[in-house]
Amino acid sequence: MEDLLASIISDALDQAAGLLELDAIRAEVWASDLTALAAETGPDGISQLIAALVDAGGPAAAAALWAVHSMVDGVDPDNPALEPAPAWVDDLRSSTCEAAWLLEERRGVSAALRFVDRADDRHVVIVDLVPAGDGGEKIGEVAVGPPDLLDALDEPGSGIAATEVAPPELAKRIARAGRSTSEPTSSYVANARLLLARLSSLGIDDLEAPIWIEPEVPELPAPDPDADAWAVQVLDQALGDTGTPGPEAVAAAAAVLRTAAGSNDRLAQWLAASEGPIDLDEPDLVVVLSALAAAISPARLAPLAADARRAVLELEWADWLGAVIGIVRAGAGVSVDPDGLVDQINRCQEVTSTIPKADRGRVAWAFEVIAETWEPLGIAVDDTLTEFGSRVLPLALRTAWSAKRQKPGAEAPGP
Repeated sequence: MEDLLASIISDALDQAAGLLELDAIRAEVWASDLTALAAETGPDGISQLIAALVDAGGPAAAAALWAVHSMVDGVDPDNPALEPAPAWVDDLRSSTCEAAWLLEERRGVSAALRFVDRADDRHVVIVDLVPAGDGGEKIGEVAVGPPDLLDALDEPGSGIAATEVAPPELAKRIARAGRSTSEPTSSYVANARLLLARLSSLGIDDLEAPIWIEPEVPELPAPDPDADAWAVQVLDQALGDTGTPGPEAVAAAAAVLRTAAGSNDRLAQWLAASEGPIDLDEPDLVVVLSALAAAISPARLAPLAADARRAVLELEWADWLGAVIGIVRAGAGVSVDPDGLVDQINRCQEVTSTIPKADRGRVAWAFEVIAETWEPLGIAVDDTLTEFGSRVLPLALRTAWSAKRQKPGAEAPGP
């Protein structure tokens, strides 16, 4: 940890000169991330960071100290090392909230707050509010940026419903989610001190900045061949032979996945989590089914991002049966909006269980995370099922629930 802190301090001193060219808001963002990194090294990390900046001296170190002072306690405001003060020093911690919105889209709900500081500079803070297992919410990703982050709200077809709300009430909701967050995302950790400073201006003073915790990779549940075989039987009885997807659509989807794997795009995580993992030189259909089957029943969780791991473990075979049987029966053009998928589960006659109201948000969120492949692969377009999607999704379920749990062959698994 000492080597890590020394590296953090060295990087901070290298970057400090650039602070002089920034404004107060960007200096605060920089200090929020820097102090989060220092805190990760141990209980004395921040105090050692401050001591190193004091010892360094000079205009750049003074700017860094002022920025750090805006985010944490421990900097003596009378210390000569704070001179000369940067031009933006009087604008630090002067931001006030002038508007707030609740943003609702397919993937969930976010809180957006717009602030303006003494220099009349504006910025927004966007906090994802993720459904928690107890029916409440926790904080997901946290973004800080210029006001044009909200420009998407005015774009036709954005799919985002924005409701303006009272900033203090939204701050309370964010605070409740913060208290329920035990495994913070890296963006929440990095921006936490700035978020807490903004919430403090809205009357929230009892939150503590989280420290990064390396998430543990949960154990996959042991395969149950009997349950998988039964699920395949239900699927076959409900849908019969749905046919083979067209080769052009399969080739296009496989090309997207191979490109993702070559660029380490997030889509590649599903290939890495598949049985094998999949060899990209395999036939196109094998590559596509491997990625889709991994979202249903992965061979390993380690390659998946934290939200993808949680989503995989959230959805059960009955959820997949209800959703896929419902949309395939409805045919190409049916909505695949996550809330609509929950409705399909509750209406499916082959599935006896239903999703209670308290769990709807959590299940819909899980489908949205897992279905991130659908649009890029051509399974859906503008939230509606394609003909390709109606043929390939049942094959993906059969592949995922194969009794042998082996890499799928070039031939699609049949009924």
